[in-house]
Amino acid sequence: MLFSLTPQVLRKVAYQFAKLNNHHKRFSSKNEQAGANWFRGFLTQHPQLSVRTPKPTSAASAQGFNQVNRVYNVDETGITTVPNKPSKVVAICGKKQVGCLTSAEYGQLVTVEICMSASSNFVPPLFVFPRVHMKSELMDAVPPSSIAICHPSGWMQSDIFVTWFMHFVKHVNPTEYEPVLLN
Repeated sequence: MLFSLTPQVLRKVAYQFAKLNNHHKRFSSKNEQAGANWFRGFLTQHPQLSVRTPKPTSAASAQGFNQVNRVYNVDETGITTVPNKPSKVVAICGKKQVGCLTSAEYGQLVTVEICMSASSNFVPPLFVFPRVHMKSELMDAVPPSSIAICHPSGWMQSDIFVTWFMHFVKHVNPTEYEPVLLN
């Protein structure tokens, strides 16, 4: 959001609203705005609101990347191959114990690089498996055009990120005239 209400503007709007509804006598008509105490009370009654300092955004930046299909967000996450905590389930009240089948083995952490545009265009993910050699079975049931790399740590490395970035460029096809913003 690039246009926000300042506390002073909100206090003036509150005064005008109160005046329209004939409740303005509680406010100072000299300043034609609600007081600082009213504002603190308003924030107390609406804890989802806060006073924050906005980050400056130049007009060129705001104008240049307003195409949601050209704005991408990338993030890496770790996924364990064996869940270590069972999910909650719905059970009959009063039942003391609810069982579930779990694996006795420890899982491995697989790193996944995921990227999506603001208009929900997905770039096929990159998987980093914690091993030295690749096995084709590791790519069973992954999204089409996904890529996988093996590294002993299973974590993203700078050279692996470069590989992912080339994969991103191949799928998104940014140009000088159709740039993308990668966040």
